[in-house]
Amino acid sequence: MSFATYQPKPKPTKNASGQLAGARFASSSLEMGRQMSGNPVDSLHSLSSLSLASSAVTSEEKIMSFPPQTSSLLHLFYDPILSQTHLPANGTEYECPERVKVIYDHLKSQPNFSHDYLEFDAAGIRAGDGRMLSPEDLEIVHGKRYIDTLEEFKDLRPEQLRIAELKYENDVYVHNTSFTAATICASGVLECCRRATHSLGGSRTAVSISRPPGHHACQNKAMGFCFLNNVAIAAKISRARKWARKVLIIDWDIHHGNGTQELTYDDPNIMYLSLHRQGVGSNYFYPGTGMPHETGGESATGSNVNITWNQRLMGNTEYICAWSELVLPVVHKFDPDLIIISSGFDAAKGDLIGDCLLTPECYFLMTRSLMTVLNRDRTAVVVALEGGYNLSVIPLCQEAVSMALKGEEWDEDAGVNPLSQLSSPQPQPKSRIALSENPLVRARLLLNKYWDYYEKNDRQRGKKLSKGACNSVNKTIRALVEIDFFKSIGLRQVKEQIEQKAHGTRKVGDRKEGRGGKGGDYLDEDALDDMFGKMNL
Repeated sequence: MSFATYQPKPKPTKNASGQLAGARFASSSLEMGRQMSGNPVDSLHSLSSLSLASSAVTSEEKIMSFPPQTSSLLHLFYDPILSQTHLPANGTEYECPERVKVIYDHLKSQPNFSHDYLEFDAAGIRAGDGRMLSPEDLEIVHGKRYIDTLEEFKDLRPEQLRIAELKYENDVYVHNTSFTAATICASGVLECCRRATHSLGGSRTAVSISRPPGHHACQNKAMGFCFLNNVAIAAKISRARKWARKVLIIDWDIHHGNGTQELTYDDPNIMYLSLHRQGVGSNYFYPGTGMPHETGGESATGSNVNITWNQRLMGNTEYICAWSELVLPVVHKFDPDLIIISSGFDAAKGDLIGDCLLTPECYFLMTRSLMTVLNRDRTAVVVALEGGYNLSVIPLCQEAVSMALKGEEWDEDAGVNPLSQLSSPQPQPKSRIALSENPLVRARLLLNKYWDYYEKNDRQRGKKLSKGACNSVNKTIRALVEIDFFKSIGLRQVKEQIEQKAHGTRKVGDRKEGRGGKGGDYLDEDALDDMFGKMNL
């Protein structure tokens, strides 16, 4: 892949359609939960004049110099106004205002919260050296007419809101405060990037607990609960302001971030990597996009990676396999200055939409191994909330990610994660990890509870990777291996018959008929169901 200077061209808006299964939306004229002194959008400060052209830099150009990580503290953006704006009239069990509040309240309840987090809100952005985004700033990825339309929401009457909602094909609800909330959310993600890249407080990690999500938002279209593409905006502005030369966006939301792919597809200095369910026809899964052969535009071949699951009930083993075989070596090779994780938790067991089986431990392991393979003195990591709709599950998943970002160890006995008690923790052989100076090797070894990349463990192993998951990983590998950028990585196709350790798994012959469809065995669903039942999920 070339990182030469280029002039990106705005991509035409895609006309992807469809709706999230069972979603219910309605317009609203409800008053906000608390009085706001004026419209926050009216007082947003403007960033310096930015353009897509100014965001292009060569691989030889230098970014601003910032100090290395010296603290395990974690920047945290959360503003209570985000749970009191962008309100659905009749309620929704999906993208509801309570999502951010339950996550924040759970983190806040931890005994070391005040010592572990550098917390800030929208007022904190304005009070510091950061700036809230103006409508003009948003045009770095979105069209002016589209932004103007979103701004007009605040002046619409209830019947006008209902009419406006009709054009979004039933997967977006609108409110007078929708644009306000979306702008605050996008500003929070950007400020997380500024603080992490600048090592403010000695920390190069940050988390944004904010809504509405953004990865479905296209250049000129709102869809899938999303209005503004928070991560694409943050990535483009971070490069334009020389906080980072190369940005990697990792999207582990169960839905493909079609908007993020569209907005970064022709940029060789922004890599988009997504793990998601994908299906068309009778196997349709929203939004039906994100194929393995889509590897980037003509000037950015190799900058787009899609790992697609074509079946439901993907679990820890499937994700950890893809992470070890594909994600970690790609991250190691790309060597970004900034990583933004589009962190949807709708692949977690118990989600209302995703129908997959990830436990919080899996999110911890993915994050922890990612931090291991990075150059911690140079690479900043920002986690931005996307989807995830089970209010009892998403706080635990976010806590697991935060633990990994802070460098904490996984402790099942501490009551942190009741969802991962399928098996006792299997400590890594310290000598194996300590003796390796290669960060990629060390990162992969952290994952061998679920996927032993080096196949050197002699213990009895009874799990085989499902045929469907094996095919999914290999499709992406085949799409990448002929691209120059990936040739030196040594990607290898996964063998279907590789046996994996039996950690909470069930042999193929023991699986119940009709659960999971065709394609192999998965995590022990009965054990998971039992634990979720005890949690009243």
